Amino acid sequence: MHLKIFSKMKISKLLIKTILLLFLLNNKTIAIELNSHTIGKENSAISIEIFSSFTCPHCAKLHLNILPDLIKKYTDTGRAKITLKDFPLDLAALNASKIEKCIPVKNKLKFHDTIYLQQSEWASGSNIEEINQKLKKISSDLGISNEIFNSCLNDPKNEEFVLQTRIEAQKKFNINATPTIVINNKKYNGDYTISAISKYIEKIN
Repeated sequence: MHLKIFSKMKISKLLIKTILLLFLLNNKTIAIELNSHTIGKENSAISIEIFSSFTCPHCAKLHLNILPDLIKKYTDTGRAKITLKDFPLDLAALNASKIEKCIPVKNKLKFHDTIYLQQSEWASGSNIEEINQKLKKISSDLGISNEIFNSCLNDPKNEEFVLQTRIEAQKKFNINATPTIVINNKKYNGDYTISAISKYIEKIN
């Protein structure tokens, strides 16, 4: 009799644990980081902000050809921090920016790299659903599940953050095109080459 009661208690506890585990798995919190990705030390003397749209070809060139040199010359040496800011020009870019907020910090730069490298492949489509499917594939390769992808895409606070970043940039720096670089809170109006940008930075620092 006691053995049967004990067995029933063990089964009941096992059922409770199973139900609790299923509940946690079905209601897990999706980590959405409502901030702009920063490379380098937060207290660096030089602040470089790059406002970009993921569907902008010139932004892709800047990211792939100039950003690596800026990182090597300024963030790797501790002289500057570089913040990658959202300035979406269309719905496809907006959705890519929203997805970026759910990418783990260690993979964020890789996400930017992949998005720009494959820009001509994913940014074109007959409709936004087709583009979203391509974004989902890129995200999946970086470990983002369909559940997290859909949550990021449909989160109103996430979208509000991305759009508000653009609105504030327009108001504060009069930005109306991408890419735009802001250095120590001043809009950079020179040539977008590593030599010209470096020359400007050396003058102010």
